[in-house]
Amino acid sequence: MTTVSGEITVLLDVLGHRQGDSRILDAIVLVGPQMEVSEYDFDGEKSTYFVFKEAGTELLFEDDVLASVMVRTQPDSEDETYGEYPRPGELVQGLSATATRDEVTAFLGTPERSGPSFDRYEVNNRYLHFEFGANGRVARISALLEPV
Repeated sequence: MTTVSGEITVLLDVLGHRQGDSRILDAIVLVGPQMEVSEYDFDGEKSTYFVFKEAGTELLFEDDVLASVMVRTQPDSEDETYGEYPRPGELVQGLSATATRDEVTAFLGTPERSGPSFDRYEVNNRYLHFEFGANGRVARISALLEPV
């Protein structure tokens, strides 16, 4: 398993904590303070999103447990109201926030799982999911508690 550093480690470290846990403030400080909250209930499973549009970031709580954090590193063509992560150079130390797929592989090694436009890696006892845009560069990075 690979170890990464940078602000992404803050996002990885808060995964698995319950909504309201003061440690989640460490992540909110990076992307806040302007936040919208959306709640959904799908067949008894509660999903709560903390949305930081200006910072291009969403925290997803499943049944009150932080399950994922997604950050945009390029403009979102599906929703132009989202900004981008405010400090892209600090996100993953040693890797450009808009790296090519080959650059991500050179940095992190062979992905744990791949698809046509994503690679997922096991890092820091969690998962990092890289989505690549039409230009072949990282467009979104998600910190995941479980490999979904």
